[in-house]
Amino acid sequence: MVSCSENKNSDKKNENTEIDSISNWIKQSKNVKNTQFKRENSLNKAFEATKRQKSDFVKNKLLSKIALVAFDLGNDELFRKVNLKALLLSTKLRDTFRIGDAHWNYGSYYTRKEIIDSAYFHYHEAYKKFKSIKNESYTAKMLYNMGYIEGLLKDYTGSEVSIFEAITIFKKLGKDLNLYQCYNYLGLIYYNLNEFNRAIYYHNKALEYLKNVKEKRLYKEGSLSNLGLVYQKLKDYEKAIESFEKALNNSNLKKRDINFYARLIDNIAYTKFLDGDTTNVVKELYKSLKIRDSVKNISGIVVNKLHLAELYALKQDTSKAIKLATEAHDLANKIENNRDKLKSLLLLSKIDNKKSNTYLKNYVHLNDSLQIEERKIRNKFTRIRFETDEYIKETEKLSQQKILISVGAFFTILILSFAYFLRVQRAKNKELIFEREQQKSNEEIFSLMLKQQSKLEEGRLKERHRISEDLHDGVLGKIFGTRIGLGFLKINGDEGAIKKHQFFIDELQTIEKEIRTISHELKNEILSSKKDFFKIIDNLIEQKSSLGNFEYKTFYDKEIHWDKINDAIKINLYRILQEALQNIIKYAHASNVEIEFKIKGNTLSLLIKDNGKGFDIFEKRKGIGIKNMKSRVRKLNGTFKINSTFNKGTVIFVSCPIQS
Repeated sequence: MVSCSENKNSDKKNENTEIDSISNWIKQSKNVKNTQFKRENSLNKAFEATKRQKSDFVKNKLLSKIALVAFDLGNDELFRKVNLKALLLSTKLRDTFRIGDAHWNYGSYYTRKEIIDSAYFHYHEAYKKFKSIKNESYTAKMLYNMGYIEGLLKDYTGSEVSIFEAITIFKKLGKDLNLYQCYNYLGLIYYNLNEFNRAIYYHNKALEYLKNVKEKRLYKEGSLSNLGLVYQKLKDYEKAIESFEKALNNSNLKKRDINFYARLIDNIAYTKFLDGDTTNVVKELYKSLKIRDSVKNISGIVVNKLHLAELYALKQDTSKAIKLATEAHDLANKIENNRDKLKSLLLLSKIDNKKSNTYLKNYVHLNDSLQIEERKIRNKFTRIRFETDEYIKETEKLSQQKILISVGAFFTILILSFAYFLRVQRAKNKELIFEREQQKSNEEIFSLMLKQQSKLEEGRLKERHRISEDLHDGVLGKIFGTRIGLGFLKINGDEGAIKKHQFFIDELQTIEKEIRTISHELKNEILSSKKDFFKIIDNLIEQKSSLGNFEYKTFYDKEIHWDKINDAIKINLYRILQEALQNIIKYAHASNVEIEFKIKGNTLSLLIKDNGKGFDIFEKRKGIGIKNMKSRVRKLNGTFKINSTFNKGTVIFVSCPIQS
């Protein structure tokens, strides 16, 4: 057993050490100061070590962490492998939270890959799981993610509904950063719906919530950029440039986000161009293009080239404009950026007169096919939402059924419990009545014993009186008469005969004295009622000693007046002694027993001591005899103590207040 315990402790220690190692590897994989290779290597080590974990719950938690880090590192292969394992294990364990978490990871992954329908599906699955366990914060985050995807597919109504649902929850939870993100996205939705005043309202509302956020990052600059785009659409170019320049005033912007920095330069230059100001515009647009080209920001390069193409078209440098627009179209096609493909086709249809119809046809065809595809996906989203509503209704119906079943079960249990309680109470009442009747019977039996003892004593006393009177009045009188007669009788004879005569007369006088003494002693009531209870006790002890073959000693305090003591006390002390002697015979096999009755003040005590086998007083299972003794002492409001030692014997001490 010791060996098994040591092995288990050793296994536990090894397991904890390995978990610490895994946590350390995950920490290293998150450290941006490490190289990409080192970070990925650390994460692979953590994953391999996680496979060896015996506890599925620990393994599942670690897999979720590793999947998230793999996603952040852009290691798609490891992410897919780990996240699938996490999803399968979570499903096996019925861990609803982790199932939702795995779907959330998939949603983020497919969003980055621009596989929109798959992203929406997984966000929606995560939403259902988080909602089912009433995790409001994550439920709202999934609503935001779903709204974001719907916005990408131009399902602006669906996006608006999802975002407002998320806002309701985030307001209740006091999540200022999440509220900023929601209101900022509402601004983008209304920008795309050409509801520019509402877009400005929600962007400003987003900035109000951002004031309460400690880690502001570049959120403010992003909102200012968005506001600039809205003012640009409203042709309020002055305000647009002002918003872009406020965002650009962040001194750390170039270091923190070079792509955003390049986009702001491009936005300012393009706004100036729209406002008719071409001063330094070409220079600024090329500056932005150079930055974007250096960091391989293809989408940014496409936008820059389209803006330059518009500028050269205005300057009537058609060949350069066509070249830049064509390059933009090819790049957009390469990265499958349909939005910019449409823009490039539309621009080429305007500036390339030779191929204008071809570009326009391609534009219409692509636009129609994209609308059809978007409509299909939107319908798929609608179907998913409908199925979710049906699922929620079914879940609510099942919940109501569960509530009804639970309530029914509760009341059934309550009624059964009440019936059981009544039955137990009735049984207890019967037991109390039985005990009361038993006590009454015991008292009656004891009274009869006392009366019987009193009658016996009374008979003995009468008999003694009669014998005393007969001895005194009859025998003593006759002896006295005989002695007197002998005294007056003159005896003739020698001296020896005379001496014998006198000796017999003196002997008769001595006999008279002895008879008188006996007569007086018989008349004295030394065996009064004060001794009656002790007689009963003596009879009990004598009877048990003959059965148990033990010697005994008794000590009775002379100050105890049993006639003044309540019968209930006498009955219970008698029963306790009877039970103790019975235990001595059955279990202790003692050879010597001592019984002592004492009185001190208003307290009566009984001590029973034997030299038997003894027993363990701390043993949980105690005999019913000791329980009965304790119960009797409790009724007397007394004290019960017992002490026992193996092979040395047992001592029982009982004390109780005297009740007259």
